[in-house]
Amino acid sequence: MADIKDTGKVWFPGAFGPEYALRVEDKVFVPGKEADHSIDCRVEENFLIVDLHDQKKEKRTLRRFSLDLPATTAATLFNGFENTKHADVQVVTYKDSGVEETIVAGDSYRTDSIASMDSESFFQRFAGVLRKEDPAG
Repeated sequence: MADIKDTGKVWFPGAFGPEYALRVEDKVFVPGKEADHSIDCRVEENFLIVDLHDQKKEKRTLRRFSLDLPATTAATLFNGFENTKHADVQVVTYKDSGVEETIVAGDSYRTDSIASMDSESFFQRFAGVLRKEDPAG
């Protein structure tokens, strides 16, 4: 079974600042963590599961990345990685086609006790409504 091997930040050419990333086996994933997000990640079967929670905005995002998605976006390992040699790499990002996502916000967030739900419960509750990004945009 695949495991999360390391975490840190990557830099994209022309970007304003680095972004949080993690390495599962030999592939680097950029899950879309913003400054106010708490994050919980795990590997289950052939997927990286990411729970991004922004309590200030009352918004929680569940993303599922197939470990088979191709890494096609150029980036440089920036800092924080302790078990990964610094290098220019290709990464999988949350914007890539094939990443599944569901967002709970607003009234649903407040009335369904999403803020206090642990990541495992959140995943179990919403895994069935994950949707693939529309390749057409």
